[in-house]
Order: sequence, then structure tokens, then C-alpha cells
Amino acid sequence: MIDANGKEQLLLRNPADTKGGFWLTYLVDGVLYEVNPTEKETISIDSKGQEKGRVRIVLQHKPIGCDSPIAKFDIEAWSYNTPIMLIRHRVTNLSDKIIEDMKLYNLMDFDVGGPSSYKDDIGIYEEEMSLISACDDNPLCVAMTSKPKPDAWEIASPIKLKVNSENRDLKKNLEYGPKDIAIGLQWNHGNLDPNESKTVDIVLACSTNLDQAKALINDGWEQFKKKIR
Repeated sequence: MIDANGKEQLLLRNPADTKGGFWLTYLVDGVLYEVNPTEKETISIDSKGQEKGRVRIVLQHKPIGCDSPIAKFDIEAWSYNTPIMLIRHRVTNLSDKIIEDMKLYNLMDFDVGGPSSYKDDIGIYEEEMSLISACDDNPLCVAMTSKPKPDAWEIASPIKLKVNSENRDLKKNLEYGPKDIAIGLQWNHGNLDPNESKTVDIVLACSTNLDQAKALINDGWEQFKKKIR
């Protein structure tokens, strides 16, 4: 594609047909709802704010046909001039009914190495550390982990890493590539009573190799402790 300044740009497809980031699925009264971050009809912004190194956005999900929002998603991200990002995702049941079998997903397409080399990326999930990574032959590697640890994960082609009503669980494969890959983590929140909240904390780090990225992950958890205090 040629932009307005005459420069050539490469458009990359994100996971699930440009629908990357946080997804959720859940049931209320036997009805399954699927929530993705590109929705406009059912998601509204409750509040948003930012300060140096930090951004926070609060979203509400009001499915079509419902009189009031069912769930609230409070998402915060911190990064302070280091190759570490801290993310906190908190979901709250706003309704007077039980939310059943809620599942949260984070789908990411990092395209490690840029357009010239993203087709040789390799994704690995290490069960002992609950850590997923994407690396290639270039000096760049991205790693991600969480608390609580993921209940499922997947490494796949960006256009095949999808979540829908027929596929609500990631596949738990341990390695994929070298190819153009995307990675995903899943957390099973289960049931949420009215006003109940559940939280996932994520640390994402990048470095010139996987060992250094893992070391930065540990630094990220120390930063999280400071933010919580």
C-alpha cells in the first residue's frame, strides 16, 4: 500500500483477522457471548486516562438485546523506558446474574524481526515456567507470562489463531515454526457472582535473546510488586 506521503507500507494481518489483543467468552442464562476488542456495537468506554508510563481504560460490555451492561473490563498497562510491559486485566460482573464459564484470552502477533524476517519466527511454550515466547534468527526475542498461570495456550499462524463459539479453548501445542506465527494465552475464570471480580497480571519483555528476556520477566514481577504497593 502507498500512503499519503508516497511511502510504501506493508499491512500485516493480526491474530484472528485483525482482532488481536484481549478476547473473552462467557455464558449468562445459557447464552454464549463472545467479546473481541474491535467490537463497536456492544463495547463502550466507561473511562480512560494516562500518565507518564501508564495507561488505563475501562470498558463495559452490553450485549445486543440486554438492557444494561453485563461485564466491566478494567485494563491497565505500564512501561517505563525499558523493554518490559506490565498489564493488568480485571473483569467484574456488573449484572444481577451469575456469569458462567468465563474465559479470557490474549492473542498477540509480534512479527519478530520486522517484515523482512517475520516468516521465520519460532514460538515455544515452556510449561514449567508458564512462559510463551516468539524468537527468530535476528537478535530479538519476546517472552510473556502471567499470574495466575495460563490454563491454555497456542502458537499458530496469525489467521488460524481464533476464538469463537465452536472453539473456546486454545490447543496447548508446545512449539511451532519457523513460520509467520502468533501466540495466545488463555485463563479460565469460571463463574463470577454479581459484583465479583477476577484479575490476571501479565509481564511481557523483549531482549536480544530468550535468556535475557526471561531475566527481564523476573524484573517485571518486581516492578509489579512496587506498583501494587
